[in-house]
Amino acid sequence: MQPFISYCARLFLIIMLAGTAAKAQSPALFTEANRLYEQQQFSDAATKYQQLIDSGYQVADLYFNAGNAYYKSNQTGMAVYSFEKALRLQPGDEAIERNLAMANQRVGSNVETLPLLFFERWWLQWQQLHTPAGWANWSIAWAWIFSALIIAYFFFPVPGKKYIRWGLGIAGIILLGYFSMAAWMHSQSFHSSDAIVMHDAVKVKSAPDDGAKDLFELKEGMKVKVLDATSQFGKVELSDGKTGWVAVNEIRRL
Repeated sequence: MQPFISYCARLFLIIMLAGTAAKAQSPALFTEANRLYEQQQFSDAATKYQQLIDSGYQVADLYFNAGNAYYKSNQTGMAVYSFEKALRLQPGDEAIERNLAMANQRVGSNVETLPLLFFERWWLQWQQLHTPAGWANWSIAWAWIFSALIIAYFFFPVPGKKYIRWGLGIAGIILLGYFSMAAWMHSQSFHSSDAIVMHDAVKVKSAPDDGAKDLFELKEGMKVKVLDATSQFGKVELSDGKTGWVAVNEIRRL
């Protein structure tokens, strides 16, 4: 039993070290982005922050820094988007709320957000425990541990079978939890109903067709709700109830 436990511990350590090595360059990229920001090269700094975000880092401070860089480089849509993402990861943060309000002042008209209830805050904090990639990686790690315990229980004549059985139950519950969160985070990444307008003077159409009648215009940075979508158009709703269709490349879902 003892050699097997030692083997599992070594396997777990190898998995963790591999994940750490894969992301070893990220602190250097973050430091470079901060340096560019301090040198007032805001557009370049925003690009570096976005590289970290695109690589899987879903951290409130990173989105906050990116939002500041986008704001300073007059990219209002990406600034609002980044602050909104930061606020979802760290609800109630005064600095994020203040900077989001400043970015929204450029837009002029936006959706007013209501304060979150306490259980909504807890749920968002639980999601922030890992990045979406982190939930997936931990699911794989626990799947390996669960598989190793199954092999030990059924194919090795080791003493202490009841302890392995207990370990199987605990590992199975943890694996199910991590896998469920990984699936949830993946789903949220692609199916959020809120979106930010990325360009200025976006024409809202009466139908999902380029030749359809123009109904009104959207400003860059406005927050809308996506009600329906095709491969090329999305049906959006404003806070005042107005609806219409816009090209999907004009908006970015949160």
